[in-house]
Parts: sequence; C-alpha cells; structure tokens
Amino acid sequence: MAIQVDFSDIFKQLKTGVVGLAKSTVSQYVNDAKTDAQNLLAEMKDDLERWTKLLISGDLTTQDFEWLVNSEKDSFKMAALEQAGLALIRVDQFKSSVLNFIVDTVFKMVKV
Repeated sequence: MAIQVDFSDIFKQLKTGVVGLAKSTVSQYVNDAKTDAQNLLAEMKDDLERWTKLLISGDLTTQDFEWLVNSEKDSFKMAALEQAGLALIRVDQFKSSVLNFIVDTVFKMVKV
C-alpha cells in the first residue's frame, strides 16, 4: 500500500516552518533570514518534490535523501543575511538549520 502525501502540504509546512526557525535562531535579522530561507525553498522546490516522491516510493533511502538535500548547501547564498552584516559563520549555521529542518519535516510528513 503506497503512502499518499501531497507535496504542496509539505511545501506549505516548510515555508511556514522556516519563518519560525528564523525567529528562533537569528531574531535580529528575521526578515532577511525569512527572505533567504524562502528563496532557498523556492529554488529547491522541484528537486525536493522529486526526491520526496522517490523517498516515498522506496527508490531513495533516508540517507540518500538527506545527502541530496545537504549537498545543496554550497549552491545557495544567503544574500540578504550577508548583506545585512550577519557574521558568515552564523549565516552558514542558519543555512544548515534550514536544510536540517527540510529533512526533518519531510521525514515526519511522509512517516519514514
């Protein structure tokens, strides 16, 4: 019996969740963090949808999915946060938090 998951529900949850993540991790830069995180999600959307479907079908393991998501880390710049003057190490930590949040949210919603 195949799991039925609507990717649009997952994506809505991701978009909402990154706002909360921004508020809790870089509160003084919340608007910049929100912009960067939502841009990252928008750029990854097609890949995330494809990878999520492969995960659900069993064609990707959880380790493969996590590796694919985290392999995108160096592809994205957090331009708004960098321009706002947040230290690069904090920008990198926030980016890692966003990617981990993506993995955790997808796993939770597809129940793997």
